[in-house]
Amino acid sequence: MFIRKKENISKRTGLCSTYYELVESIRTENGSTNRVLLYLGKLEITLAEQKTLSSIIDRKVKGFSREVRFSDKIEELAELIYQKYKQKFGRPQLEKGNDESEEEQYTFLKESLETGYHRSIGLELVGMHFWKMLKFEKILKSCDFSLSQIELAEIAILGRLISPGSEKHTVWWFNKQSSLAEFLQLEKIGLGKDRLYRIGDKLLEHKSEIERSLRKNLKSLHTLIDRVYLYDLTNTYFEGNKLNSTLCKRGKSKEKRDDCPLVTLALVVDQDGFPVFSKIYSGNQSEPLTLQEVLAELKDSEDFIDRCATPAIVMDRGIATKDNILLLEQEGYKYFVIERRNSVKEFAQEFKALEGFSESKDKHQGKLYLKKIVSDTKARVLVYSEARAIKERGITTRWEKNFLEDIKRLNDSIQKGNISTADKIWVKIGRLKEKYGSTAANYEIQLQPSNSAPQRIESLIITDRHQKSCKAEFPGCYVIETNHTEFSAEEIWKFYMNLSEVEAAFRSMKTELGTRPIYHQKDGRIEVHLFYSVLAYAILKSITYKLALEDVHISWQSIKQILQTHMRSDIMFNTTNGYRVRNRQTAQPEAEAKKIYSLLNIKVSKNTVSQKYRL
Repeated sequence: MFIRKKENISKRTGLCSTYYELVESIRTENGSTNRVLLYLGKLEITLAEQKTLSSIIDRKVKGFSREVRFSDKIEELAELIYQKYKQKFGRPQLEKGNDESEEEQYTFLKESLETGYHRSIGLELVGMHFWKMLKFEKILKSCDFSLSQIELAEIAILGRLISPGSEKHTVWWFNKQSSLAEFLQLEKIGLGKDRLYRIGDKLLEHKSEIERSLRKNLKSLHTLIDRVYLYDLTNTYFEGNKLNSTLCKRGKSKEKRDDCPLVTLALVVDQDGFPVFSKIYSGNQSEPLTLQEVLAELKDSEDFIDRCATPAIVMDRGIATKDNILLLEQEGYKYFVIERRNSVKEFAQEFKALEGFSESKDKHQGKLYLKKIVSDTKARVLVYSEARAIKERGITTRWEKNFLEDIKRLNDSIQKGNISTADKIWVKIGRLKEKYGSTAANYEIQLQPSNSAPQRIESLIITDRHQKSCKAEFPGCYVIETNHTEFSAEEIWKFYMNLSEVEAAFRSMKTELGTRPIYHQKDGRIEVHLFYSVLAYAILKSITYKLALEDVHISWQSIKQILQTHMRSDIMFNTTNGYRVRNRQTAQPEAEAKKIYSLLNIKVSKNTVSQKYRL
């Protein structure tokens, strides 16, 4: 078997084009001849590299081992051609002698034993199991996806779950690291990123149908009941300027990356943290204005219309304006919110005395003091958290300390003469005020001109006019408002604290699923990138939720660390009767991995594939 260079001269243009073929020599009745196995197209290789490549491909196909490794270019090209060969011709059938039984017994040469072609299998087994449990194939078939398109979607979504990154990274993971290709019917090694781009576009076209069907399957699999919907928004940043984009806009970054363009993701999850609905907005989107649109989208859902009881809505403070609370009441929703306006000062006397407060304890929040006040159709729960008070005092102290240090550095720079013009100094002071907000508002800053040169600034005059903010005066205090008046103060507090589930979802998508930063340049690609994260999160949450039911509380990152050692490999050896045997099989998982498989009801088999070649 060898690689042959061919030249073709066009009769019409007279131009000469060069291409390469993979060829094997065969014997016929008329003598030896060459048979073309694969057309390889254009290859940028020298004559020496062509001979080396021919030798590597020949040994790979025959199953021979190699002690020598060549350049990355040659090794990668050889692997690509070999995988194309396997895709076209499959694995060679086992050669059997006349006296051999179906289950062959080998006497192998010990010194020839070696392993190779290691690929990850642990995370793929878990991902494929929940892909089937959530019936993704059925969902995509209902959206007219072909089998090949379904497998491409599986590669993209499981790639985001197992090895997060761009489409280029997913292609590398699938082709070079994962054993997923061995479990698919059509998609094999050699996948290119352009096909993943196209399948992402098709998934986005059917976003509403996919999310709706996935929600039904999640409820069926985990026996979920819609009691509470948690709604919040987050934003993430981009690398690059993102010019002429309708999505990527400058705004207030929740990751302290105001220097970058942003995009906003709105997410609704249930009380257990499973996704219900998602929508993408521009980076400068006003949070309160999104609620009406999201409620309309939820109402359009057939699942929502068929529901006997409407779930209560829990919202973050940034969305809970007076108008939005009125909207929820008009639409007939129950709600649990902390109003955007600060209600603590209205109940200053109650918080100072803590009279009539009941004491409670939470393993995460520590000691709590709660008091319920009912008026008309609404109830308010006054909350004082000792742990939150300590945290807020620490933040206030740290910000004030940092502000004073930055002002001192600016003053020192002025006194040394490094900066002396009033305009430049006011710009720097403005930036500090923007950075430190209410902390900077407690100080009055004036410029001290020089006696000898009035146009020159000599120093700053800083006056402490401290007026305690509500947070500084009442640390750890907040007021929850609800129209669910029948619940106790502790029950209302617990309903509102469910909001941590949507915050956990955002945190998981940004860190464990690689949502940030985004490098895509086209708005459509950005939407696909975020939609992949939502779909992958549904699988991730299913895995951790199932383990939590078995009292195993473990993060996805920890699961990945445990399962990443489970591999699928080739075991190769020579036999005493002149054969080279190659067994492809899944390794034995370690104890911790076995426990996870058992809890998730995943059966692990060796799944052995054998090949035998005459030496």
